[in-house]
Amino acid sequence: MSIGKHIVTAALAFALLAAPAVAARAALEVVATIPELAAIAREVGGAKVRVTSIAQPNQDYHRVEARPSDVARLSKADLFVRVGMDFDQWADALLGAARNKRVSPGGPGYVDASARIKRLEVPTERISGASGDIHAQGNPHYYYDPGCGKVIAHNILLGLRRVSPGDAATFDANYQRFVAAIDAAMPRWQRAMAACKGTPVVTYHKNWVYFMNRFGVREFATLEPKPGIPPSPAYLRRLIDSMKREKVKAMVVETIYPKRFPEFVARETGARLEWAPYSIGVLGTQDYLSFVDRIVQAFQRACQ
Repeated sequence: MSIGKHIVTAALAFALLAAPAVAARAALEVVATIPELAAIAREVGGAKVRVTSIAQPNQDYHRVEARPSDVARLSKADLFVRVGMDFDQWADALLGAARNKRVSPGGPGYVDASARIKRLEVPTERISGASGDIHAQGNPHYYYDPGCGKVIAHNILLGLRRVSPGDAATFDANYQRFVAAIDAAMPRWQRAMAACKGTPVVTYHKNWVYFMNRFGVREFATLEPKPGIPPSPAYLRRLIDSMKREKVKAMVVETIYPKRFPEFVARETGARLEWAPYSIGVLGTQDYLSFVDRIVQAFQRACQ
C-alpha cells in the first residue's frame, strides 16, 4: 500500500474514532445543583443533553463543598438549573468563579426551578440564627412532590428552548412524555397513599411538606426540634410522650440522617419506622418516577 493510501486510511480511522467525541461535544451541557433536577433535565433534554449534578446522592444539599471540576463544568455549561428559594446558595460562588454569562442570573441558560411553584411554609416571623435552617422564601423541598415535578420540567423546557431553539420540537415531545408518565402514575400513587390520608407521621427534617400536602398526610412532628438542629435527649423524650399520648405509629425518615435517633424513638413508641430515599441514586432509585415510587412505598408501609 502506498504512503498516500496509508495516510488516507489513518485519516478515515481517526475520523471514525473522533465522530462519537464530536457528537458528544455537540450535546448541550446541563449542570444542575441536585440529582433530582438533573434527572428531570435528562427526561426533558433526552439525547440532546449531557447532564451532571453538583450535589451527589445522599449528600446534604444544604452544605455542598465546591470542587474545581464543578467550576470547570459551569464555565462550559449551556444550561444551569437550581432549586432556588435560598436553598442552594452555595452555587452562587461557583457561578461567580465560572464567569459564564450564559448561565448566570439573567442569562438565557439560567433556570430557577422554583418559578411558578406554590410555596409552602413561607415564614412570617423574623428569622434569626436561633430559627434553625429556615428559608425566607419558603420550604424549598418542593421537588419531592410529583405535581411540582411537572412544574420543574416546564421550567427546564423553557430554558432548553432558549438555549437551543432549533431543538424545541424534540424538547416539547420529551416534556409531554414526562408529564404523561407522571399523570399515568398519579392514580397508582394516590391509591397507595390512601392508607396515609389524614394519618399523623413523624419525619426527621421538613423535607416532605409538599409531598405530604399532595397526598393528604399529616405531619405530626419532626425529630429535629428546628430544621437543621439535632434533637436533644429532652426533646426526644417530649416527642416520645406526645407520640404515645396521640397514638402516633408512623415514622418516615430520609436515608441521609443518623439512624440512632429514629430507631430509639421507634423502639420507645412502637412506631413503624421506614426509610425513604433522600436522593435519586439511593435505595435502588434510578430516575424521577422510581424515586417517587420508593417514597410512596415507604409512606405506605409506615402507615399500615
